[in-house]
Amino acid sequence: MSTNIRAFPGSARGDTGSGGSHTGGNGGGSDLESRVAALEKAIPDIRERLARVETKLDTIEKTMATKSDLEAVRHSIATDVQKTVADATWRFVQISVVLAGLAFTAAKFIG
Repeated sequence: MSTNIRAFPGSARGDTGSGGSHTGGNGGGSDLESRVAALEKAIPDIRERLARVETKLDTIEKTMATKSDLEAVRHSIATDVQKTVADATWRFVQISVVLAGLAFTAAKFIG
């Protein structure tokens, strides 16, 4: 059952009918009973949808990351990045020393 609450009679125009007449409240209105009946008919569907939303929220809440979880992930990523940069720097230094040694050795044999 899919009831669109906005499709109830009079809901599009609010509490005033066409021409500015008041449709609910003090005097009632010719369509007040039908509007209430439509709302009463929609209540089971609304309750069912609300129950589904609550169930989904409970599931989300159980699997949601906490502030401490996010801090741990941030720390882990920062540590991994620092280690990667340090490893790359060390490799660059090693390769530079090897190339410099090769250059000096080649210069000895050429000159």
